[in-house]
Amino acid sequence: MQQLTERRRIAHLLRRAGFGATADEMATYSQLGFEASVQRLVDYQNVSNDRVEGQIATMEGQLDMTRLPSIQTIWLHRILNTARPLEERMALFWHNHFATANSKVGNPQLMYAQNQMFRASALGNFQDMLYAVSRDPAMLRWLDSNSNRKASPNENYARELMELFSMGVGNYTEQDVRESARAFTGWFFDRNQGFVFNRNQHDFNQKTFLGRTGAWDGDDVVNIILEQPVTAEFMARNVFTFFVHDHPTPSTVARLADVFRGSGYSARELMRSVLMSPEFSSDEAYHAVVKSPIDYLVSMMKSIGINEYSREAPGQLNRMGMALYNPPDVSGWNWGTDWIGAATLLERYNTANAVSTARGDNARFGLDPVGVIQKLGARTPAQIVDGLLDMFVDSDVPRPTRDQLIAYMTRGYSGAPEAFTQDAARVDRTVRGVAHLIMSTPIYQMA
Repeated sequence: MQQLTERRRIAHLLRRAGFGATADEMATYSQLGFEASVQRLVDYQNVSNDRVEGQIATMEGQLDMTRLPSIQTIWLHRILNTARPLEERMALFWHNHFATANSKVGNPQLMYAQNQMFRASALGNFQDMLYAVSRDPAMLRWLDSNSNRKASPNENYARELMELFSMGVGNYTEQDVRESARAFTGWFFDRNQGFVFNRNQHDFNQKTFLGRTGAWDGDDVVNIILEQPVTAEFMARNVFTFFVHDHPTPSTVARLADVFRGSGYSARELMRSVLMSPEFSSDEAYHAVVKSPIDYLVSMMKSIGINEYSREAPGQLNRMGMALYNPPDVSGWNWGTDWIGAATLLERYNTANAVSTARGDNARFGLDPVGVIQKLGARTPAQIVDGLLDMFVDSDVPRPTRDQLIAYMTRGYSGAPEAFTQDAARVDRTVRGVAHLIMSTPIYQMA
């Protein structure tokens, strides 16, 4: 195994802790170096995001915030343009972790408020996050909390809190689920007030939960959950799997869990340890995670230098299998190879084709061959191919793939290599074609 170069480590970091990088962003982080880049990404509160926040405020005033496409448009704008990429990556992580869907909630404004909560708490304290999620109006509607009454407790939230949100299957009993549900009785949602505590529907009697007995309420349940060593292990494993690869060793999980627990459940310190870990920068992690649809589209746009979405973007994401604010169920999306199927892979190819061939009125949504060549400082077919491979996949392809791309670009061309860029029509056609071919390779599907 060959150790990653510094530049590849930084490109890898920006794909995993963000959504890829523009040429300018890559230059900025490369100048910082890997360790300083990690600190900048993790301590993003020190990075001004005023420009994007101003744009978002304008969009909120112009769009109908009662419609799902409006809040999707705003989040997509943030993801593409933020100066704090890890903040948006974490907002997506929590959206998947505490999966809530507008398909049932039926209120985009509540979904938007939940998204803002995830962003505000993105690298905060996990205990505070659990307190907030337990009171979140969208979550309360999603998991039927208004049906959780002392005479007939509804177990939906109590079960998912342990199974999916904090501990994992096998670390609690059905009796624990029932007792936890009793603790959350009366935690209701009111459409005018948001979270409300209905004392008349709360069970104030003693409950025995995970071996502890008392007149517990929902916050007490959260506190007891955080006393369990398995909670830090569960979250460390989930975070590692999302950001690194899907097969952490027990010793890696234990090490990260110790950091998480020892920091008082600081998501920031857990993320710092994950990104600085030797596992993160290993060959085993490099280009080892399938890009989600949003990763595929945004990293493509950033590489090419596109700073606004076409009208087709939401539909493209939907057909690739990812509608923001609408994960398929309470367990979230199935990440990894499940992103790739016959229909979704074809949609990736079609999206790459749309971006690489955009012309005329749609030119601003696509590749500019002349502009790309100028940025690359390339003149010969080999220089153009090498530059595009570096831009899209860190040049991480076998030599035969590179040679085939050069052959495609020079087919029918008999002039000197240095004169290649003088044929404007050929440059336009072949640069677009090579870009599309690279974006259709297996390695480009990997983050």
